[in-house]
Amino acid sequence: MQNKSNEFDSIDLISFLWKSRKILIILGAIAVVISSIVSLMMQEKFLSTVTLFPTKSSSITFSEVITEDQSVTKFGEEEEAEQMLQILESALVREKIITRFDLMKHYDIDTSGALKYTELAETYSDNITFQRNNKGAVLINVLDHNKDTAALIANHISALFDTTKNSIIHERALLEFEVKKMKLQKLQDEINMLNDTMSKLTTLGVVTNQAYQGLTIAMNSAKDNETRTRYEKKLEMTEKYGSVLQSFQVRAEFLSERMATMETSYEQSESDALSNISHKFVVELASPAEKKAYPIRWLIVAISTFATIFFAIILLLFVAKIKELKDNSK
Repeated sequence: MQNKSNEFDSIDLISFLWKSRKILIILGAIAVVISSIVSLMMQEKFLSTVTLFPTKSSSITFSEVITEDQSVTKFGEEEEAEQMLQILESALVREKIITRFDLMKHYDIDTSGALKYTELAETYSDNITFQRNNKGAVLINVLDHNKDTAALIANHISALFDTTKNSIIHERALLEFEVKKMKLQKLQDEINMLNDTMSKLTTLGVVTNQAYQGLTIAMNSAKDNETRTRYEKKLEMTEKYGSVLQSFQVRAEFLSERMATMETSYEQSESDALSNISHKFVVELASPAEKKAYPIRWLIVAISTFATIFFAIILLLFVAKIKELKDNSK
């Protein structure tokens, strides 16, 4: 019984559609005409795309031992791609693009409007988008009614990624660089002071422990009193200040080793604070499109026509059902 009921319902629906065919054909034709006119009135837009991969490392490493992840030739993964997307979508990039290409005027936005900046931001977001593809690459997609402008904007955004990321890194790394620079200079000043002091002690005749024994032998072997007296004075000064010279030497050696380690750290912070390196691999730059990407007129007409006929059928069924209920209630 259920199958027969379904069969009758299908037959009734087909019969109903056949009876309503003229209305549906008229509505469909109207929808085709209107949607065709609307699609023709839509401004054509061209799509330009830049394909990028982020680098794994964001700085040049000065360490003698470099891991694979620290290499500037290593392609970035999901984390680096997400960071790239955040920077590309940031206000820092958006404001520079808006200013560089005068998008307020280019998008024909009313500058006297109360919501002009909101409209500008929405239009920007509609025309300029960023996404990751299934290969992990980051795509910069730009739609514009001028195909050359679309390519220029996409390529300029790609270039802005490096300058923007370097600016962010420099802002944070500059403080670290200045602190390390100050510490390194302080260390160098202390080493210079120690060297000057040791030089003065040496001038006074103070010698190292290693030279003390040789000086004693030389004094005993002296053939004249003048030479012997000179050696005796050096021995006296060494006995008096030799331990001081020794402590200065130990301190100087320690500071020299510390400075050698700090110089590598200083060079790293200097590179992070001042160098402008590339943080991306450009797979493909944007070029002017040969054909429009929007609107797809046949698709607009097809969807509009289908939607009109579908809702017309729903409405006709609803009207017919209401009429049937009224007839049954009499």
